[in-house]
Amino acid sequence: MTPQVKHFLENWHTAVRNRDRALLESIVAEGCELHSPVVWKPSNDKHYILHILMGVIAIVEDFDYRQEWVDGNEVILEFTGKVDGMGLVGFDRITIDDEGKMARIEVLIRPLNTLIEFANRMRTHALRYKPEAANH
Repeated sequence: MTPQVKHFLENWHTAVRNRDRALLESIVAEGCELHSPVVWKPSNDKHYILHILMGVIAIVEDFDYRQEWVDGNEVILEFTGKVDGMGLVGFDRITIDDEGKMARIEVLIRPLNTLIEFANRMRTHALRYKPEAANH
C-alpha cells in the first residue's frame, strides 16, 4: 500500500466515523467523480459530492466498514448499515490520485428494498442542495 493510499484511508475512516465534513473536503479532489447507486449520471461538483457524502453518513444508521481491498491506487471498501431498520450491504470503489485525494467513487448497494428507501431519502437530501436535480 502506497503512503498516499494509507494516508487517504486513515483520513477517510476518521472523517466518516466523526462525520467530519472539513476532513472529507481535504481528501476529495477537485473534479472528483461520483457514481451514485441512485442516479445514472455521475457528478463532479466537489461541494455537491460532499453534501451527498454527509447525507449518506446521516441517513445510513449503524454505518460500518467491515472489509477493504487495495490494488495500487484503487480501493474497495465493503460497508454495512441500516435504512429505516432494513439492513444493507454496499461497496465503495475509490480511485485515489497521486496527491492522495479521492478522484473517483462508485457506490453499489443491495438489497433492492433498502436501496429504494435509501434512494428516496437521498433524493430529498440532494434536492436541498440542487433543486434542479428533480428534473433528471
